[in-house]
Amino acid sequence: MGSSNTRFRMTGQDIVKECDGNSEVKNLHILVTGATSGIGIETGRILALAGANVYLVGRSETKLNEVRENISKEIQKQSSTGTVQGAICDLNSLASIKQFAEKFIRDKSPLNILILNAGILNFNFAQTVDGLEQVMGVNHIGHAYLTQLLMPALIANAPSRIVIVSSQVHVGSPLNYQALEHMSSTADNAKKGWGMISSYQQSKLANLLFARAIASRYKDKQVTAYSLHPGVIDTNLTSSIPLSRLLTILYKKKTPEQGAATTVYCALKPGLENETGRYFNDSTVTHLADKWTDEDINTLWEWTEKVIRERTTNL
Repeated sequence: MGSSNTRFRMTGQDIVKECDGNSEVKNLHILVTGATSGIGIETGRILALAGANVYLVGRSETKLNEVRENISKEIQKQSSTGTVQGAICDLNSLASIKQFAEKFIRDKSPLNILILNAGILNFNFAQTVDGLEQVMGVNHIGHAYLTQLLMPALIANAPSRIVIVSSQVHVGSPLNYQALEHMSSTADNAKKGWGMISSYQQSKLANLLFARAIASRYKDKQVTAYSLHPGVIDTNLTSSIPLSRLLTILYKKKTPEQGAATTVYCALKPGLENETGRYFNDSTVTHLADKWTDEDINTLWEWTEKVIRERTTNL
């Protein structure tokens, strides 16, 4: 199913109107990672204004407070029933993720929709606090660990959804686990073979495969998962990259308002249960994720579980 130009231009607000009969949004508790910049702010804002109870997750308390205050003012102005609250969680640190998620579960906070929106694109090779290649560590492993820890809340509040912001940059080489292991090692030449675009491509492919893996494993628990391309948007993600280096991933651009649309669609659109595991673009389902086999999905799942197990033993 191809997407039309009209759907390319749709904003998160347009999607909320499209799902208007779905007044369920007022009862939803939605968590958004990377909620202090770009499409993360817009996603949280639109969902809260639509009446949802939104947890904004970020790593800077100052930024979180600012975003929360701005959205709260808008909620009051529009007399929306939505709410926003901020929570600190640094995806660069597995200990920070654990601390946040364990408190969330302990507080019995309700959760219907988990939006894994945060993402980084590095100009130089770096590793996380836990020694993982940073782009894969933040974009996939951190999110996978967060999902693992929050799964009891999603199951308890089912039917629930996990929405994963991937990218059309995912198209390319299959995951190279050997290279990923090497880049997450303490070897002097750990950055051997690392590339700015390739590291991002690998992490975004992992996002897509992870949605497929969740879909197949949790369908019977009524937890569905979707991955998506938000569009190419001028956000903090690309702020430190020289323009010429970005030519390979530049496409027709969207505004942050348009960039949040597909995420909002996957979160709110009624009847998407039958599309679990699929990849969306321009608020339209595609078959791009279907080409990956069960073997691909299982390998990604097992590798992810192994990495998390190894890196969290002493936490």
